[in-house]
Amino acid sequence: MDIANSIIAFDLDDTLYSERSQYAAQCLRHVAEHFNLGADVLKAMLHSSNPYDALTEQGVQVSIDDFKQIYRSTRLQPMQLRPDATQLLHTLHRDYPSTPLFLITDGDSTRQRAKITALGLGRFFAPDHIIISEEIGWDKHSPMPFIHAMARANRPTGWIYVGDNISKDFHHPNLLGWTTIMLADDGTNVHSQAIEVPAEYKPQLTIKSLIQILCQ
Repeated sequence: MDIANSIIAFDLDDTLYSERSQYAAQCLRHVAEHFNLGADVLKAMLHSSNPYDALTEQGVQVSIDDFKQIYRSTRLQPMQLRPDATQLLHTLHRDYPSTPLFLITDGDSTRQRAKITALGLGRFFAPDHIIISEEIGWDKHSPMPFIHAMARANRPTGWIYVGDNISKDFHHPNLLGWTTIMLADDGTNVHSQAIEVPAEYKPQLTIKSLIQILCQ
């Protein structure tokens, strides 16, 4: 893989950091504090794939709308990137300063921007290299986020996309001629990779650590 002559674009959630242990954990603690919930209820939510169901199973009567409103209103404290993400991004900046880096992520602007700030990603990604689905009106189920990136860089070729969600991260980059790389689920991802998808949805490479990108 010719990194020096490539453009590398990254997904955000469960690629550069752990969504469940970083973002979701802060939001669920905020929910627990807001509704004055006990430690057992918080533990149940933290260990469930559906925290709201875990909440109601503990006998707590909170509407789903109130739960979502408090969850989404969390003021994020600083969050940690995956150690291999930190190492990779620092290495790319030091050893490949001419390799542009992009961030392409789905979600609403307010929450994704809050995550980006909490993770300190402004160190690595220029403002116009950050593409958030709500801000452009298209998510990764369409080719438009990737087409936007190519237009902003004025580069139609040499793209690499690194993500985790097999249902949407790789389909359109594959069709656009990008190199696609999936970071394997370490058992904590929000979205399962153990699903059947058509061949064109599958990544070209799967890695267990982001550092492996430097060795391809």
